[in-house]
Amino acid sequence: MHRSSRRRLQSGFTVIEMIVIVAVIGIMATIGIPNLLRVIHRAKIEGIARETSTLMQRARSESVRQNVPTVVRFDLTRNEVVAFADVDGVAVATPPDMFYNPVAGQPHRTTDYEIGRYQLPENVLFQEPAADGLGPVKDFTDNGTERVAIFDPNGSIRATGAVRFGDLRGNFLEIRVEPAATARVQMRKWDPDLNDWQTRNQNDKPWVWL
Repeated sequence: MHRSSRRRLQSGFTVIEMIVIVAVIGIMATIGIPNLLRVIHRAKIEGIARETSTLMQRARSESVRQNVPTVVRFDLTRNEVVAFADVDGVAVATPPDMFYNPVAGQPHRTTDYEIGRYQLPENVLFQEPAADGLGPVKDFTDNGTERVAIFDPNGSIRATGAVRFGDLRGNFLEIRVEPAATARVQMRKWDPDLNDWQTRNQNDKPWVWL
């Protein structure tokens, strides 16, 4: 008996034990991997939404501090969110024109300058849910080529609006700025059950992630 136990310890796991271990690992992987992927996708879309919210607030603060309009634009081609101070037009003597056109050779902050720039992560797009159908960039100010968020030195936003982000799993977040006077920046998530955008824990209902 003693000799048999010693042989079993020296030979390692039995075949049955190995089958049980592999089965347990398989079950854990089946349960764990989908949850892990869900967390990764959530982190990507929520991360860019938070960065955009922060960039909006930075642009508003910069406008007040420097006494110039600031612009946040959403590059749907390059998948970027970009903020800049709109100090002048195509020349130093011309007024702000809502476009980023810094005059070469001018000292910093005496012509247009960039405040911040964020690239959308992989598999996250400027996108709205089909049921909403109002486009990834809703309202804000039309500069003739695109809609941009413009903050003025009095702390207001020139026109309220929202930018939407979607991932491949069907999750959608928006950054909304309203009302115009205080330019409050708010994050909301699309609720497919309600067919509407909801703030976190609105009406005691937590966000559900796909």
